[in-house]
Formats: sequence, structure tokens, C-alpha cells
Amino acid sequence: MSKLRVLHVIGGGEFGGAEQHILNLVTSLPQEAVDVAVVCFYNSLFADELRKAGVSVIPLDRFGRFDVRLLKALRETFRRFQPDIVHTHGVKANFFSRLAVQGTGPVLVTTVHSHLRYDYVHPLAYAAVTLMERSTRRWNRHFVAISGALADILRQEGVPDDRISVIYNGMDLAPYRQTHRRDEDRKRLRAEWNIPDEAFLFSTVARFVPVKGLPLLVDAFARLARDHGAEDVRLVMVGDGPERALLETKVREHRLEDRVRFAGFRQDIPACLHACDAFVHSSLYEGLGYTLIEAMASEVPVIASNVGGVKEFVKDRETGLTVEPGDVERLTRAMQELRQSPDLRETLVRNALRTVEDTFTIERMAERTLALYRRLV
Repeated sequence: MSKLRVLHVIGGGEFGGAEQHILNLVTSLPQEAVDVAVVCFYNSLFADELRKAGVSVIPLDRFGRFDVRLLKALRETFRRFQPDIVHTHGVKANFFSRLAVQGTGPVLVTTVHSHLRYDYVHPLAYAAVTLMERSTRRWNRHFVAISGALADILRQEGVPDDRISVIYNGMDLAPYRQTHRRDEDRKRLRAEWNIPDEAFLFSTVARFVPVKGLPLLVDAFARLARDHGAEDVRLVMVGDGPERALLETKVREHRLEDRVRFAGFRQDIPACLHACDAFVHSSLYEGLGYTLIEAMASEVPVIASNVGGVKEFVKDRETGLTVEPGDVERLTRAMQELRQSPDLRETLVRNALRTVEDTFTIERMAERTLALYRRLV
């Protein structure tokens, strides 16, 4: 069988779930079967991480946000690389790649990582990106949804079922399974964050943006600390983003400065999770929930919003505790229950780890993606 040439296209200005997905995928596809490169519109941290992993990066960062010259640069890149598959991620990459690919021959595939309605909260921005996305979808051969929930949205928006595949994001479980390092990570990071060893530490890892529902988490934690006499509880929020100032203000209003830590953007997420006793996910919507999978792989019990793709692997009282989005009172009760019940935590951890190991491995994701590429070509 001839070797496939695959070109991924993404903005790459952040390092979130989509970027981690690409990094995992392109480093796991068999080199004897696929030649792969990644086009990035921003020559930033993500591009650096790809290079460290030995992946060819083609930066197109010399253009403005919606610079028409980007279209010409993409066409030239496609002409030089001669891909069999152009695989796009994100509205900007989807839009420009679909225009650029016309008449050049490669099969166009798009992975849908999230729901646009929650990515773009301003009505005008949402209207603009929706027009960009839907007006160009007819040029796509196929769509990959990272959860059944996102596949359902594509069907509701008119994409035929035979042009959709559900392929769950896979992750390298090894860093999260380093249980021999758990005590060391716990001691080191709690010292860094000035958190007592005996404290029960809740954590979250997220971009600080509205869809993640982080103000609700702060409110729930405040209720737990105030109304349940939970003197031993602490919260660490790992990440950064435009809502950080709002969250810091809310923490001050609740007088929780001594209980809540802002750890900032970090790349040692496995160690951060090993330092914690429970993980709380408060999103209003989630295409899949990458950080939940990471916590489950780290044997940290999870509380999760019952939304989107999360419903497909966080089962209430089986692999985690689930809470309807926006329900601060129920979120508080779930945090209190998890804190007070070691037996429940043990049951959830055991079932969650089995689910992750059966469903969310890089090997399974790479195998299914390569099979799709071959079928389409």
C-alpha cells in the first residue's frame, strides 16, 4: 500500500485540546504508512512542541488575522507538499483551507472539536463564524467528531450521516499512570502552592473562558467552605485566560484568598493532578472533556457537568459524579459527598480508569484515523 501524505492545518495560537489532539495523533501514526506535516497560522508554543517531537511544521504566521494573502500561501503550500489528505481544525483553518483546496486534488477532512455556539459568545462573532463554517462545508469530503454529541450536532445542521465518523480523542496515558511519582508530586506542588499536606484539595484544569463555568465552581467552593464547616478544603485552578481577573475578584469577594490558588498555565498537568484529591469540571458545554480523561487516568475522582460528550464516559456514581450545568447547590453537595466518602472515591477511580484504558488510548485513535484516511483516498 502506498504511503499517504497528510497535511494538518490549524491556527495553533493556543495549546488546548485541539492542539494536544493533533500532537498525539501525528506522533502516533506509523511513519512507514504516513508522511505528515502541520501548518500553523501562529508560530507559538504549539509549533515548538511539534518540532520537539520531530514533526515538520509549516508556519504561516506572517499574515493578519483574516489576510487574503493567507489563501495564496495555503495554495502554494498544498502545491508543494502534494497532500493526499488535508485535515483541518478550527473555523479559520477550515474556511481558508476549503477555499484553497479547490481544484488541487486532496481529500478534505475536518475534525470538529467543539460547539461553535459556546466558543463564540458574542452574537455577531457567532453569526460570522457560523456563516464561514456552513457556507464552505460542501467542499468537505468528511467530518470527524470527537464525540457522539458533536456528531449529533453535525447531523442536526444537515451533514449526512455517511460523511461523519466519531473518533474519540486519544491520549498518552503513561505520564498520568506514573503512580510511583504521586507522593513526590503531591509533596512538591503542595509546598509550591502553600497547601497543607492534610488539606482536601479540589482542582480544575481549564482555559479561563465563559463556557468553562468557572465562576460557578468558585461559588460552589465558597458554599462548601462556608456552609459545611469544611475547614480543610482547598481549591487550585490551573490555567489562564480572559476570565482570570473576574475569578480573582470573585475569590476576594468570598474572602477565599487563603483557600484558593491560581496556578497559571502549566505543562506539568500530570503532576498537578497527582497533587490533588478530586477534580471538578463545571463547564456549560463540552465537546468531549479532555481534562476529565486526564484526571480519570491519574486516578483522581471526578465531578463533571452532565453535558455534551461528557455524558458518554462520565456515568453518575459509576465513573464520576455528574451535575447539571449551572446547578451550584448540587455541585456543592457533590463536592461535600466526595470529600466525605473514601469508599465512593475508590469505586469511582477504579471504574473510571477502566473506561479510559478501554476507550481513550492514542493507539485506538491513530488506528481508526488511519483507517479513515485509507478509506477516503
